[in-house]
Amino acid sequence: MASADQQPTSCTSTGASTEPEGPTVASQIPFVQLCGFLERVQKKKGSDAKKLLFKEFLEKWREFHKAMHAKNPNTTDNFYPAMRLLLPQLERERMAYGIKEHTLAKFYIDIFGLAKESTDAKKLLNYRAPTAKQEAGDFASVAFFVLRNRCPERGSLTIKDVNDSLDSIALNNATKKKDLVKQSLLNLLRKTSAIEQKWFIRMIMKEMKVGLSQQSILGTFHPDAEDLFNVTNSLSKVCSDLSSPSVRLNEIAISVFSPFSPMLGERAKITGVERMMEHKGFLIETKLDGERMQLHKEGDKYMYFSRRSHDYSGSFGKSPMEGSLTPYIANCFNRDVHSCILDGEMCAYNSETKAFISKGENFDIKSLRDEEDVQVCYAVFDVLLVNNTKLANRPLKERLNYLPKVFTVIEGRMVLVERRDASTKAEVVEALNEAIDKREEGIVVKHPESTYRPDKRKGSGWLKIKPEYVDNLMDELDLLIVGGYFGKGYRSQLISHFLCALAVPPSREGDHPKIFYSFCKVGSGYTLQELLDFNQKLAKHWKKYDKENPPRWLQCTREKPELYVEPQHSFIVQVKATEINSSNVYRTGCTLRFPRLEKVRDDKDWHQCMTTEEMENMRQQAEGKLTGRHVNVDDDEIVTTKRRKATSRAVIPVAVPSRFRAADTSNVKQTSEMLEGRELCIMNSPASHPKDQLEKKIVECGGLVVQNPGIDTYCVLADKVNLKVKNIFRMPVAYCHGYHPICCSPLLR
Repeated sequence: MASADQQPTSCTSTGASTEPEGPTVASQIPFVQLCGFLERVQKKKGSDAKKLLFKEFLEKWREFHKAMHAKNPNTTDNFYPAMRLLLPQLERERMAYGIKEHTLAKFYIDIFGLAKESTDAKKLLNYRAPTAKQEAGDFASVAFFVLRNRCPERGSLTIKDVNDSLDSIALNNATKKKDLVKQSLLNLLRKTSAIEQKWFIRMIMKEMKVGLSQQSILGTFHPDAEDLFNVTNSLSKVCSDLSSPSVRLNEIAISVFSPFSPMLGERAKITGVERMMEHKGFLIETKLDGERMQLHKEGDKYMYFSRRSHDYSGSFGKSPMEGSLTPYIANCFNRDVHSCILDGEMCAYNSETKAFISKGENFDIKSLRDEEDVQVCYAVFDVLLVNNTKLANRPLKERLNYLPKVFTVIEGRMVLVERRDASTKAEVVEALNEAIDKREEGIVVKHPESTYRPDKRKGSGWLKIKPEYVDNLMDELDLLIVGGYFGKGYRSQLISHFLCALAVPPSREGDHPKIFYSFCKVGSGYTLQELLDFNQKLAKHWKKYDKENPPRWLQCTREKPELYVEPQHSFIVQVKATEINSSNVYRTGCTLRFPRLEKVRDDKDWHQCMTTEEMENMRQQAEGKLTGRHVNVDDDEIVTTKRRKATSRAVIPVAVPSRFRAADTSNVKQTSEMLEGRELCIMNSPASHPKDQLEKKIVECGGLVVQNPGIDTYCVLADKVNLKVKNIFRMPVAYCHGYHPICCSPLLR
């Protein structure tokens, strides 16, 4: 750790935590030390070994803290500045940064004056294109290789400096001061090394990729840290309340204006309800399709927190004088209720039809303002605190008795979730069928004796049942795969997501469709082995999608694939989803909500996929819902778990065809302009000169290497004229200018 006699850097923080007076540990420790620790953790094998490294880092921090604050044991300085950088995905005190990989790529290109067609610029902009190395798909690693010869060898910032910069970026993004955001990034770039930039990028993207889970970090920090975080969702509170490892948290308290992770419903079989409810009576509630939201009230101050503890008080109203909800409900609270915490669902309500609207439609409940007949409505189903009385440890039936004493229902603004008493499986089936008829999301079954346990799902006493959990209950859609997207992380060598399309009915009956409309993007429902099979099946048919010159048969709007496949070379997949929603992202004008791939339809040819006409009929008949029938009491095949994903990564590198895998040219320096601006493609090479070595030689000469020849390719090189090379010669002249074979051998001399 750094010595304590270094001078702290003063900066203003926008974080929620109270700034300690005087020097802090974070103001003394160089940011590069934290980055070095993260590098070691990333390279270490095994979770136990990684946790041991973190434990050692934490102990050194605490030793330094003890020495620094020996004369002030009551200091508020703690581990929070480091914790919020180690677990950026759990950060709640800072607002959004408004920065994505593409934004940073353009920033680096601009700052360093990189030509847009330069190799480094293309690396940054096309960081997801797979290469022979594992860094493919990881923008931070790609940026490191581009920046390592352009940044200072050693940075000069402390951990506090970096946090202050992130505070500034978040604040300026919130106030739409983009120039100041860029200035903060520039200052960081001038004062950090490439390795620090790599970890800064991961922190700002909130993807650390060190192989150390939040449970491991919190558990190592303090035995009660995870429990406290689950209740408060505040890293600041965890670090301040549990700063000493010897002090145990006797009672995790739910308090006003401190958000907590809500209690959740366990996914369950209808056949298991009676057993899980201990063969006693239970409650059935309507499962509304809204946003889970806590309402905290104290006097005329109101706060609203989402399931992940994001603060939306600014949207719904911090006082009776502002927001889309608070002004309409402030007078509904009983006079003797000074403070309370409610749990419920924030929904969109149509005042004309007097019905809730699916959140899958084209609106965001958090930014909704009263427009025509649509308004914000809060549907309450639980209460955790009334005045000074905490209710979380009391049974549900007792908590529900408090609700009528807290507020008076206002139709369309603040209501109680409908519930009924039940005791049998048949009553559960009846309630689920009613939900299907009303186009509702499903039902929730609750044990009347259940206490409120934050962040608890399994064994909570709450069961959620949706139509899609029942096998063969949902309509299935036969869609055609027309596009693909490269994955990230360990899937970076795979096409991991697929663009599916609908066929436009041909004008003459009996003809095959010639035009296809983009419809949805699917990336779940299959195992890793199935994904490998899909990649192998389509490997030789993928083509790069050119946004400037797209294939005429495939019509897209905002969502465009990275690769595409001709319809006759593709196959139909069976897809399930919860409903069909309006969307301008896809050419169909609608898309699927929560799509998942069920299986490949080997029994159907490509031209037998669903049509736009069939989709529109289905959408109108069921008002967008995809539930095909009622549940029967005898239905017991319930889909309760996701299929286990294969975890073996050893087979992944062979999944993407070699023509899409380029040599890693990160370290190659240009020494000649002989091939400047020329695009070359090497199909194969003699054993004496491996393909990747030749590709590096091309880069040295200023050329660009592609794995698939296209209209801009200068020449294609091959040592042997095999079938693949012959196919290139047969390509239309308009596409390839009429290639002629060039043997590699003369070039080697």
